[in-house]
Amino acid sequence: MLTSMLFSPDTSGGAPAGNRAAQWKAVQDAMAKGLPQTAITNLQPIITSALQEKAYPEAVKAIAQKIALEGNIQGNKAEERITRLEAEIAKLPKEAAPVLQALLADWYWQYFQQNKWRFMQRTATTEAPGKDFTTWDLPRLFAEIDKHFQGALADSKAIRSTPVSAWDALLVKGTMPDSYRPTLYDFIAHEALEFYTSGEQAAAKPQDAFELPSDSPALLSPAQFLAWEPWKTSTDTNSAALRAIRTYQELMRFHEKDAPPSLAFAHVDLERLTWAWNVAFGEDKNARYKGALEAFVTRNADDEISALALERHAQVLRQEGDLVGARKLALRGSELFAESPGGKLCYNLVGQIESKSVTLVTERIWNAPWPKITIRYKNVENVHFRAVPYRWGYFMEGQHRRVGNLNNDEQADLLKMKPVLEWSEKLPPTADYKEHVFAAKAPITLAKGYYFIVASVDPGFAQSNNHIAIADVWVSDLALVTRNQDGKVEGFVLQANSGEPVA
Repeated sequence: MLTSMLFSPDTSGGAPAGNRAAQWKAVQDAMAKGLPQTAITNLQPIITSALQEKAYPEAVKAIAQKIALEGNIQGNKAEERITRLEAEIAKLPKEAAPVLQALLADWYWQYFQQNKWRFMQRTATTEAPGKDFTTWDLPRLFAEIDKHFQGALADSKAIRSTPVSAWDALLVKGTMPDSYRPTLYDFIAHEALEFYTSGEQAAAKPQDAFELPSDSPALLSPAQFLAWEPWKTSTDTNSAALRAIRTYQELMRFHEKDAPPSLAFAHVDLERLTWAWNVAFGEDKNARYKGALEAFVTRNADDEISALALERHAQVLRQEGDLVGARKLALRGSELFAESPGGKLCYNLVGQIESKSVTLVTERIWNAPWPKITIRYKNVENVHFRAVPYRWGYFMEGQHRRVGNLNNDEQADLLKMKPVLEWSEKLPPTADYKEHVFAAKAPITLAKGYYFIVASVDPGFAQSNNHIAIADVWVSDLALVTRNQDGKVEGFVLQANSGEPVA
């Protein structure tokens, strides 16, 4: 994940280093002892001091934590926290406002996530909604979240000149470097995009909702996408999709003339392609997305982000069933930029495609004519078998979930038991990396009794770094037929070969 804000109103976070480290420790100690009021008292001088020094990230962190604690004392209600944060925003310097607006938008979004089922059951009314947001319908709530994100992005000049690292006191580092989102503007814009591109937006769509066709400029070159103005022809003035398009465009324009060309521009370009593919309609959207990714890799061939595009292209091929092509692209990405985020994703994808698997399906009762053992496998050349006799009475003792079902410890014991028969089967290769099915003959030399048939990729039947499948069978001349009737279970014991009943 990328750098993310400590948006959870219930988190205590870490103690920023610096002049107030001792004060932050006092806050944490109070919270550890279950003394929220003491923690609130200790937070107030931190807020006052940080604001005086214009240490706005630390001040915002302390304010958010103070509000969260006050809300918990008042019954842990989201409306308490949101109302208090709205009041704080009006009192604080404008330099802190964008982040606080984004934080407020996120708290509204969290309120929706916690009460999604309520909003999904509500319908819009003819009356204008009041100030109590707990009574709003979904479009009204989403409009409020949109308002605060737009408010956070309004003073773009200031936040565009602020490095994201300046807010490290409030942010948690992710797995990608700051170069992907180098400024506070990048960070807040991407927070807004998470809202505008969320799947939940579909629940608030109007009848004239803007739809994204696959042949739109959204899946074309950066220049064509930046020249596109779909809002001029759409009647859906509150469209989240149109908000997303504008935000992607503004981010790309912000970094378009970076010298040298930045990862930030390439990353947002790639993100808009992936989003457009996810939401577009049209039979050719896969083909257009793959073409756009190929062009992206060509434009960014010398940059590590090309590996991320290769991984996304490979994922589409994987969904389409072309595992050979997917593996080829992922190998390319992992070899070109092994230590990059995209290179690591490519490496993981290669491992998933090349992973081995084996499962067994066979008749529960074995006798002549002898059944087959159906083996479903992937990336396995040989499978090794053991027939291990087992005491049937074990399942009649104690409390077992299901006859023949062994837990991990019981399976480990089974692998240590001496088999009465061992054999192997050579399997046809799976050059396409897909699961195949092979029917092996069941052995005909087993004496009558109850067995576990154990299949293993490793000839030594190792318990680790191996794939094992287990099936339980009876070798018997008898068959059992059961039926449920009038709440009772009736059974017939038959000769398996002839079907004659056995008294």
